[in-house]
Amino acid sequence: GKIPIHFSDWGITYLAISGHKLYAPKGIGALVIRQPYSPYPLLYGGGQERDIRPGTLNTPGIVGLGEACALRYQEMEEDETRIAQNRDRLQSLLAENIPNLIVNGDIHHRLAGNLHISIPHIPNSAIISRIRHQLAISTGAACSSGTPAPSHVLRAMQLPETEIDGALRISLGKFTTETESDRAASILIEAITKLNQLLN
Repeated sequence: GKIPIHFSDWGITYLAISGHKLYAPKGIGALVIRQPYSPYPLLYGGGQERDIRPGTLNTPGIVGLGEACALRYQEMEEDETRIAQNRDRLQSLLAENIPNLIVNGDIHHRLAGNLHISIPHIPNSAIISRIRHQLAISTGAACSSGTPAPSHVLRAMQLPETEIDGALRISLGKFTTETESDRAASILIEAITKLNQLLN
């Protein structure tokens, strides 16, 4: 739901889709499989899902995922352009007001709703503890948020430890307004400015 996917042209074997990533109901997903490949089932029982996954089908979730996919197909290009503009606005506000801020990754080839930054010499845990009641931002991927170890992705990018320790992932979406991103910038700027004064 963020970029066009060309399943056949790209030679994809398995494509896993999480519904909540494209505004479908939580708890629904899909697995697109290239023929003649077929995964071994993890569970056995009924013959649902072509014998790959038994159990009663989540009909409301399936309908919701189908509708979300149809809407993303219609709206994705316009939405992602607007989301990227909002992200760039937020990035500019942060860069103008936070000394030494670093934007991680390729700034020309990234998802519209992703802003990954580092503030060297300020631990991300210190930032999160100051803003956690006002903003929902992350120090890593949601699936590894309970893991205290530094991101293996940032290590693979060969970022210095001071940048890894100060890394934050900020996500914006279709429903994020400019007012909200401006407010997020103010909260982050205030917290990081105070931490800079305390630590330097």
